[in-house]
Amino acid sequence: MVEVLYLGPVLTIIVLAILVYIAIKGGKSIVSLAINSVIGLVILVVINFLPFIQIPINIWTILITALGGIPGIALLILLNLLGIVI
Repeated sequence: MVEVLYLGPVLTIIVLAILVYIAIKGGKSIVSLAINSVIGLVILVVINFLPFIQIPINIWTILITALGGIPGIALLILLNLLGIVI
């Protein structure tokens, strides 16, 4: 019987592998995806120093930023400005 404790990391790895496969088929290299993710995560940390935007750093915002990169952080900023809690 598979315990729920092990199911989360396994599903995460499977979803990440599928996303990388789709990205490579779409023409992007893993290096460009990694650079976009790192830039997005740095922007997420830096943007929290601004007084008018406070995006909580939790697992969901990190995943959105890591998978979406700069467009992901733009989505988080938009949701924050609209008052939608993340």
